[in-house]
Amino acid sequence: MKAAVYHGPKNIKVEKIADPELKGTKVMVHFKCGSICGTDLHLYRGDWKIKKGRIIGHDACGVREDTNERVVVVPVTSCGKCVYCLSGRPSLCDNVNYFGLTRNGFFAEHSAIRPRNLVSLPDSVSDEEAGIIEPVALALHTLELLAPRANDWACIVGQGPIGLLMTQIAKLKGCRVVAVDLEEYRLDYSKKYGAYECVNAGEQDVAKRVLEVTGHGADVVVESAGTRKTVELTPMLVSKGGRVALVGEFDGYMDFNRADEAMFFTTYISPLEYPTAVDLVAKKRVDVKGLITHRFKLADMEKALETAENKMLKPMKVLITE
Repeated sequence: MKAAVYHGPKNIKVEKIADPELKGTKVMVHFKCGSICGTDLHLYRGDWKIKKGRIIGHDACGVREDTNERVVVVPVTSCGKCVYCLSGRPSLCDNVNYFGLTRNGFFAEHSAIRPRNLVSLPDSVSDEEAGIIEPVALALHTLELLAPRANDWACIVGQGPIGLLMTQIAKLKGCRVVAVDLEEYRLDYSKKYGAYECVNAGEQDVAKRVLEVTGHGADVVVESAGTRKTVELTPMLVSKGGRVALVGEFDGYMDFNRADEAMFFTTYISPLEYPTAVDLVAKKRVDVKGLITHRFKLADMEKALETAENKMLKPMKVLITE
């Protein structure tokens, strides 16, 4: 079969490899559609490293070959036995594995997957929409942890695909969203999805503007830009006693002088929110299709990665199809 295989930075090739083996309860899933995520770009740029020979890709849908059922694949596995799994927090599992990072991912013609990692898709969710479920689940998990109240101020730093879905979910939670980004075209999306205020970080003092708009700082803050600079900005954006989720990047040196009693935490994907994410997309309460800017076949993965990395092309979600 064909698969997108990691060999190092700027060296991800589509090549022929052996079909996966079916062991235990695993079933074969035929790839239909997926999308390039920031994680894939970190690997492509060389920011993060994984085992050479690993198949990349963690946001995808396909068809179960045993039942012909359309499914989205949950890209994280947990042991079910550690203290975190037993307390209902599988995303914190001591033995967690991530497809596309510590296990082979889904940018391949076929994948052998346990049924517990598959979520059925209704007819009202297209393959293209099902290829962008992971960031919806991530946004749900993040906003659940932040627990904003109706009419709270939510500052979402970074308005790429993840940030824009954070914006949409924050709006569903009843928040007034202040969207921050360096690119005006991304802030145009923010306005489309109902942001109360859009701040161009290249033209305005972000901390000053957020304080002006909110009066006291944001009740909840999400860092989804993925830079050290934006991590270090978050204590200047959050209100006293507020909450900050670091999603895009976790490194940085912070000045907490303004952030009295504020809580900061990192977070990553949780499998628990996938059914809700699918349901929200099915009911058109969350828009993922409007984020699609480019489409490529699996065979053209190298071109797809180059496109996703090229800001001149204004990429948002880059889709990969069979």
